[in-house]
Amino acid sequence: MLTQWRDEMTTGNHEIDGQHQELLRRVDDLLKGARAKKGSEEIGKLMWFLKKYVRRHFRDEEKLQLESGYPGYEAHKAQHEMFFREVLRLEALHAEQGENTLMIVAAVNAMCEWLRSHFKRMDMELIQFLRDNNITRRAVEPDDEETDND
Repeated sequence: MLTQWRDEMTTGNHEIDGQHQELLRRVDDLLKGARAKKGSEEIGKLMWFLKKYVRRHFRDEEKLQLESGYPGYEAHKAQHEMFFREVLRLEALHAEQGENTLMIVAAVNAMCEWLRSHFKRMDMELIQFLRDNNITRRAVEPDDEETDND
């Protein structure tokens, strides 16, 4: 299954790995909802939760990169922005077309491929930089909770 966590995706950073696993769970929820033909309103809610979580995770990772002086920040942020645009595009297509299981399944499959590749390449490079520079700051601070009303 594309949304299943695999050992090769593990970065070794507990917070980042936890967020990655949650991100895959949310993508999986969307996939399951589409396959079960949950209805346009329910799919819309699942997309909203996915969008919110993607935004939070990317914000946390980018904050860590900026605070640690990570030299790959700009490229990493550009990848995040590209993925987030795809999430927004899927949400817009859903709003326009309503329940379209094939569209959602195809988009989720592409998202999963992107996420797995991103975790294994770009996020591993970030974690290696943090290790090489003995940076131990948590990826997510307890007071970093996002209040997102959209």
